[in-house]
Amino acid sequence: MRFMKGRLLLLFTVLFFLYAKAQSQNYSIVIKNGHVIDPKNKIDDIMDIGITDGKLSAIERNIDTKNAAQIVDATGMYVVPGLIDIHTHVFWGVKKDHQYADGNLAIQPDGFTFRNGVTTIVDAGSSGWRTFPTFKAQTIDQSQTRVLAFLNIVGEGMRGGYEQDTTDMDPQISALVAKKYKKDIVGFKLAHYNGHGWLPTDRAVEAGRLAGGIPVMVDFGGSNPPLSIEELFMQHLRPGDIFTHCFAQLNSREYIVDLQTNQVKPFVWEARKRGIYFDVGYGGISFAFSQAIPAIKEGFYPNSISTDLHVGSMNGSMKDMLTTMSKFLAMGMDLKAVIDAGTWAPAREIKREELGNLSIGTDADIAILSIRKGRFGLFDYTGTRLMTDQKLECELTIRNGKIVYDLNGIADPIQPKAKKAVVEQVNTSDPKWFANKAWLHGLSLNPHRSINEKEFAKQYQKNNVWWDEAFAFLKTHDLDSLPTGEYVIDPGNVIATVWEGNPKELKDINWEAHRKFNDLQYIIKGKVRMGLASISDPRSVVKLPYNDQTDVENFLVSGEKYYDAQPGTFFIFSPMDIHRPAIRLRENDNIKKIVIKVRVP
Repeated sequence: MRFMKGRLLLLFTVLFFLYAKAQSQNYSIVIKNGHVIDPKNKIDDIMDIGITDGKLSAIERNIDTKNAAQIVDATGMYVVPGLIDIHTHVFWGVKKDHQYADGNLAIQPDGFTFRNGVTTIVDAGSSGWRTFPTFKAQTIDQSQTRVLAFLNIVGEGMRGGYEQDTTDMDPQISALVAKKYKKDIVGFKLAHYNGHGWLPTDRAVEAGRLAGGIPVMVDFGGSNPPLSIEELFMQHLRPGDIFTHCFAQLNSREYIVDLQTNQVKPFVWEARKRGIYFDVGYGGISFAFSQAIPAIKEGFYPNSISTDLHVGSMNGSMKDMLTTMSKFLAMGMDLKAVIDAGTWAPAREIKREELGNLSIGTDADIAILSIRKGRFGLFDYTGTRLMTDQKLECELTIRNGKIVYDLNGIADPIQPKAKKAVVEQVNTSDPKWFANKAWLHGLSLNPHRSINEKEFAKQYQKNNVWWDEAFAFLKTHDLDSLPTGEYVIDPGNVIATVWEGNPKELKDINWEAHRKFNDLQYIIKGKVRMGLASISDPRSVVKLPYNDQTDVENFLVSGEKYYDAQPGTFFIFSPMDIHRPAIRLRENDNIKKIVIKVRVP
């Protein structure tokens, strides 16, 4: 009896602890009463979702919102993983006649993703090995949307006639570039080649093999007579490769539905069993209801739904991701299958299984969708129209734990309230205070010897909260895998920006200082040089006067010092410091860094 009482007491103690923990949990966002559909985790039910520090931290029946910074009432709506569109063209630029490769037929991602619940896109071959660094610098690294890429087997990328140049299809160098940028590149793309031969296909597949077994997406171009897609599926592609534009019906290509029998050709079913993925890749003229309707009726669903988003397709019959998904609902796919084809299935195809699901601890990329009722005409490029009484509509999108799109203001409050700083009394007068590093609260990084200890101590004494928030962010996040973008730690007071790319040359970086914010700079990957000079040095002369909007003042300096910066050590540049940050070193072309702006108290 005594033993049983002891066990009961232990059980009640544990339950009380778990209850207290749940009651005290702080959330940045709580989504209430939404119908959660998460194909990976087999969730299809009314649930609440909690988000903390950019991560999905809870999925429960009823989450207490007492300590939530924002609450989203998703009653009557569907809460799903952020959508993944694996066929887009976003290498946008202004170069004449460059088409989709740094040209104006591509689009800028953020304006067309979040409003459709899309948080991850894959550019389908707009860049090749030669042009990828430019694409990364001007699009991937500058976008809030997670942008990944299929690398074109043509080194120049998708520049029209260049795609016919088999001499520029180099598997070896393409594989080297894919390995170098493996965080960004998920596979290879063969597109638009017009010719009756297998050399381009085989070179793309060889590049995938050399790069470690990453997939190839094939847009089968055209030839007269058309090449056999049965031979493509059974003799050239590997299990895990992707056949895009799977519902296209063009004279220059063989299609999957036999128009005589109105049935999917038997070898297409066999190809699916072999492991070939079938992707929609809707595009401008690459989708026809005459192929899709009989296939869906027969139970041949696409593995992934994608848009082939570009200037032409978005203004044609395709429109956007949710219109494309709505067409498959109208053709008879059930909602769960459509959500799977836009989330978990494409994540598996590109071998990024940390995406497309709502697992605890993953990046909080979430779409909240509603089904709008009415009378809608959905049509393809041939003019065939399908009438329906429902369309998917995006109500709200969360990317990396931050609301980036809210159609009808369903977040409460719409903007999270700034945290009220609770300043502790900290004694910084002890000469050993800085050296003992207690103010780092367990952060394992080291402060660089160039930091102005007196100025830092003065600021920390006035308001330790903002600095503690910055150090806590560094301590609690996996910086190596942290996506690029902006992270609002404390609105208006502490803001982090993660950047990855090629640093600038010395001559291209101005000397600068700030008045409102300190810069905490840490090199996560790679090595650069930091320049430092004192604003109190009489040789420091203003070059460009202070701009209140950008919080920047530029200088000409003398007597400067330079320090190497690499992982393990962080720098702090206060308003007393003129700095020249992240100067390129030849031996390290690519870096990843985080800059945390901490308001001056």
